[in-house]
Amino acid sequence: MASQESTYPGQPYSGHNKIPNIKQFVEGLDRQKKHRDAEIEAQGKSKNQDAGSNGEAKDHVVTQKPGKNRRIVRDPVTGKDVEIEDIGSSHMKAAQNPTLTVPNANLGKDASVRTDARQSGEEYRVAQDVTAPPDPVAQGATSDVPIHGEKTNVLFHPTPSVTFEPLFEAVEARANVLCAFVFFAIVFMGKMFGGSLWGLVPLGMCVASAVFLWAKDLIRQGRDVEWSSEQKRGETAVVNLIPESVEWLNTAVGLIWGLINPEMFAAVADTLEDVMQASVPGVIENVKVSDISQGTNPLRILSLRALPDSQVEDLKEDIRKQDEKVKDPQEMAADEEGGDFYNLEATVAYHSLPSGNDVSSKAKNMGMQLVFYLGVKGFFGVPFPIWVELNGLVATARMRVALSPAPPFIKTLSVTLMGLPKVEASCVPLVEKGANILNLPLISNFVNWAIATAANMYVAPKSLTLDIGKMLAGDTVKKETEALGVLFVRIHKATGLSKQDRRGKAGGGSDPYICVAFSKFGKPQYCTRVIQDDLNPVFEESCALLVTSDIVKADEQLSLELWDSDRSSADDVVGKVELSIQKLIQHPGRMFPQASRLRGLKPDSEMPGELHWEVGFFGKTQFRKALRTDGKDQNLPAALRDRAELQDDKGSLDTAEEDNVVHTPPDPLWPSGILSVVVHQIVNLELQNVKGSRGGKRKGGREFEPARPDAGDITEEQGKKLPSSYCTILLNDELVYKTRTKVVSSRPIFEAGTERFVRDWRSTIVTVAVRDSRNRQHDPLIGVVPLKLSDVMQTASQTTRWYPLDGGIGFGRVRISLLFRSVELKLPPAQLGFGDVGTFEFLSDTIETESYAPASKLKIKLRTGGSSATVKPDVCTAASSPNTPSLTWDISNLHLRLPVRYRYRSPIFFEFHRQGKRSADAFAAIWLLDVVDSATQTFDVPIWRCDNPMRLSQNYITEANYTAIPDLKIETVGRLRFRGRFKPGTDRDHLKFVSDNDSRETIEAWEACFAEGVRSEEVHKEVPPVVERLHEESLSMGRDVLARAGEEEKGRWLGRDGTDWTGAFHVDDEGGDEENDEDDEGSESEDEEGSEDVDLGIEDANSVSARSSAEGKEGDGAASVVSQGSGSASKNGSGRGSGTRSGSRNPIKQFREYKSRSRDLHRQHRGLMQWKPMRNVQFAKDEALFSIRRLTKVGSLSGRTPDVETEV
Repeated sequence: MASQESTYPGQPYSGHNKIPNIKQFVEGLDRQKKHRDAEIEAQGKSKNQDAGSNGEAKDHVVTQKPGKNRRIVRDPVTGKDVEIEDIGSSHMKAAQNPTLTVPNANLGKDASVRTDARQSGEEYRVAQDVTAPPDPVAQGATSDVPIHGEKTNVLFHPTPSVTFEPLFEAVEARANVLCAFVFFAIVFMGKMFGGSLWGLVPLGMCVASAVFLWAKDLIRQGRDVEWSSEQKRGETAVVNLIPESVEWLNTAVGLIWGLINPEMFAAVADTLEDVMQASVPGVIENVKVSDISQGTNPLRILSLRALPDSQVEDLKEDIRKQDEKVKDPQEMAADEEGGDFYNLEATVAYHSLPSGNDVSSKAKNMGMQLVFYLGVKGFFGVPFPIWVELNGLVATARMRVALSPAPPFIKTLSVTLMGLPKVEASCVPLVEKGANILNLPLISNFVNWAIATAANMYVAPKSLTLDIGKMLAGDTVKKETEALGVLFVRIHKATGLSKQDRRGKAGGGSDPYICVAFSKFGKPQYCTRVIQDDLNPVFEESCALLVTSDIVKADEQLSLELWDSDRSSADDVVGKVELSIQKLIQHPGRMFPQASRLRGLKPDSEMPGELHWEVGFFGKTQFRKALRTDGKDQNLPAALRDRAELQDDKGSLDTAEEDNVVHTPPDPLWPSGILSVVVHQIVNLELQNVKGSRGGKRKGGREFEPARPDAGDITEEQGKKLPSSYCTILLNDELVYKTRTKVVSSRPIFEAGTERFVRDWRSTIVTVAVRDSRNRQHDPLIGVVPLKLSDVMQTASQTTRWYPLDGGIGFGRVRISLLFRSVELKLPPAQLGFGDVGTFEFLSDTIETESYAPASKLKIKLRTGGSSATVKPDVCTAASSPNTPSLTWDISNLHLRLPVRYRYRSPIFFEFHRQGKRSADAFAAIWLLDVVDSATQTFDVPIWRCDNPMRLSQNYITEANYTAIPDLKIETVGRLRFRGRFKPGTDRDHLKFVSDNDSRETIEAWEACFAEGVRSEEVHKEVPPVVERLHEESLSMGRDVLARAGEEEKGRWLGRDGTDWTGAFHVDDEGGDEENDEDDEGSESEDEEGSEDVDLGIEDANSVSARSSAEGKEGDGAASVVSQGSGSASKNGSGRGSGTRSGSRNPIKQFREYKSRSRDLHRQHRGLMQWKPMRNVQFAKDEALFSIRRLTKVGSLSGRTPDVETEV
């Protein structure tokens, strides 16, 4: 039985929640058919074995065997197994001529089986069950009556109705006579025996009254029973699932149908567009749903019936178990006691009215306009508009409403389809006298299959759950990550591996690398570097994998697979190790060192070798109360900060956890965590006019007209001039996610995003870039949005805002949600880096050796992950002291910098070469994973000689472990000293890494941010001032001795528990309190000033020059970092200033100036790139260059690198 699945609206598409496509849908249908055939065959065998056995009478069961389109699933509404059937052509005919199955007894006909009021309750129930639709078993028991026939009634299958009113009247009359008789009998008989009338009359009245009251009570009880029987009529109909007539509801739907806003169908159009976009064949480049209309012909409700709540006990129990995992006990108890459930089943049908070729006749029926772009993706696309008219639709759905005592009294609504709906659509080209092309499989079959694929997302046992309360409140803010925590894996080394190749030196013969994946999912989540020709590789790499509830429920295994990389054939599996995630997460918060023997692909097989690694599960942290804020935007001026209309959208806050998310910023004590990024939609998206203005008579325009008539708000939502946009998400200058393309729209809706592990939120930068998908040219950058977490999360761990697009060729505003949740993982300072991208800088004027000088002149070759450099022997000098031989290289004029692409898996490797010899004489290595970001330090590393330089450069070998490396002869011959640092982030030196379109777009997005002045060439760790203040207050909270202690004394007390607070804020600002006091005083004095010195935030040449001079007096700060190197941004400062022209008329100077700012101009389609032929030439040139680079890498050893995540 398939497990129940739920799809929640607003849940963004991602790599785990991909857009469904037709191919996967058809494959799923085939698998279901094979499964049903196997069950039918098994049932046939069991029936043959049970043939001839007798038993007692049984209730009526469905006798129709499951066929091609019938299957048994778990109903998510009632929680019971139910047989569903995909709607077919027979259902379409029944919808066109609707009839109801009515017992012959109700029609006055002879019936083989009928219900009778004289039957017992059980006999009546069985008889009614037999005669109730949809499966009568008795021949001649029922008849089909048209829904508009004379027998139409609210209840077509009435239950017995018995009236006792005549009996009640007779009892009441006789009771009155009896009372009179009793009264006179008592008085007469008492007087005969000598009684007094003063006693007999009261006695007779009392007895008569008692008899009268007893009769009245008997009549009341009888009427109660009669009323109860009428109530049982409806309850019996509900139990036996008898449908009711809903003509009254069809009348209401017909009146309301024309009043519905077509914008309500935007979500349906967007889903269909996504499905078709993910399923288009090769001859179709793109597809777009440009319009959808419900027409004036409404849907028809065929039947409506209530489902008994007694059948949902299993479902309630399942919901309770799920709530135990995600809700606190008080909230769960309130939900269970707060309301009940109402279950309903409805069958709807639609049939189009006759229409002609004119637009007005087509407007009566439901339909949508599609635009197919026929051609080859990336080269050309010809738009082919088509009108899709809905001819027929039949569907059956079940709804389950969770009621709540608080308004709006409905908490959630679950909807599931009882089988695939039957849809018939016709496709007509939007040209004059267009013929119906329904029979062309290229269009009609594709459209019908796309609709079926989209509907299959909600066919039982899957369901659509709507949180009505949050929808009415307009809550689309995500306040919790899907990930429960992270699996942190640290891979140390492997020993004793099997030899896979014939070649190889001693201790070699294999090129191993390790892939970390989930065993059932299979796709690699992380891959180490390839270490060539080594059977004992030392990796020392780490990775973090997000753990979701689906992974836990699927009982996934964490799999570490060791592969052998081959140049000319497929890679071979050397061995693997698996670990149960369900067992691991029961012991959170610690690392477990492992030394695991490798096994083969089969469970009982073994492979030579041992893997040394660590693993641990780390859940999300609790919010610290000491860091709670008011949630207001600190970037707003104090005078505007309290205004309600300027506050961020927080949605509805239903739980204490959600309230903490929007009022508590990230904790500096837990810098590592899970980051969720969601791109919702873009509005007012358009391309700027890169051509010159036409104002004035001399340029062909009219006098006094605006220079740019297109200025102002956009006037259309769809059009040829609008971009076909898609978004890319860069995390710390690395491309991690790419959305689908939304064709020619000014309001594209994406609702897509990803969740990623970040090492340190204090330096994390998310960049969302919006691009225009084009043919035969690079996709231009419409705009970028750089977001640094320490800037946008000053008072909350979640933010949802609209951001303007800047730095490209277009305009628009994009809605982005960011959510960060810390995890209980403490990484060492060197591991709390910005990411893999950065630059290693030599800051000292010299590089010196001690006890190593084989010659007076040596050349140094340096290389790292992606770059290399050379220090020539001309700058090398030998020391004069004969006792301590040493060499010195003067690098003061070299500005030695090595851009790094894979920081956590590569070293800075030194090779010392004698003149006239190709092989290196000695080596040195500094592994960047041991270097702290932006920290200037003096490096003192050993210089080695060894017999295998390649093995020395690829393995993690340091001064601490070099003696334990097998099959490597290594000796220390001297020391190497210099001063340097690792600068995190991208700079212009990373242009040499551009080898494909992804890397080109990544560096282009950084250039746009840098040119606009929102990014510098260096990334700093920062903590918002409000968070720093709250954290410092929390350290001394409740400790009076610390409140009066100095900074040195306070640090000594707070360090006694072993907690290291020095890295909480990365840099301790001395005199911070004084600066804050000065700011406060400045603000007070500013309030006292008059209005003549009001700061309006104007920036012109005067303000820029004044600010530059002030920064120059302060010293070499961040401004000196921005001005490093050469290029467009360093000379102009911002992209807006890049359009300025030089006053010089010298053509050589003009050409040099153009070259210096050409990248900024070309990115904005200015200069030579304003003409399309030049962009086509640039595209062809780059594609040829990328192809050549790919060819040069053919045959190289490489691992299985994970692809960029996407929802398609």
